[in-house]
Amino acid sequence: MSVAKILLILMQVTINSAAQVALKKGVATVNFGQPLWPLALSLLTNPYIFGGAFIFVVAFLLWLYLLSLFDLSFLYPASSLGFVITSVAGWLFFAEAITWSRGVGIVLILLGVMCIAKS
Repeated sequence: MSVAKILLILMQVTINSAAQVALKKGVATVNFGQPLWPLALSLLTNPYIFGGAFIFVVAFLLWLYLLSLFDLSFLYPASSLGFVITSVAGWLFFAEAITWSRGVGIVLILLGVMCIAKS
């Protein structure tokens, strides 16, 4: 497998995680207790939510391209790296805790992806 293809997978996972970060930032400013139409308007006009949705579209298009290059049985487990990236992003941007058990889970995901990559 070429380095370029590995980088494409990492790019897709990172872009997908960036979308999650943008959405989290966006919903932090939304009042979910308001009536439906004002809520919908605030969601649709929030730049972080709009940006996160756009980033998801980019990630989705890249995902479709990757599906044409790789076996699904390899690609989908590799996408679990998103859990690792998103956990670190939550820690960096939102001061979310990475507990001992969450850290063990992250290490297990990394080990699993490494095993699948060698198969």
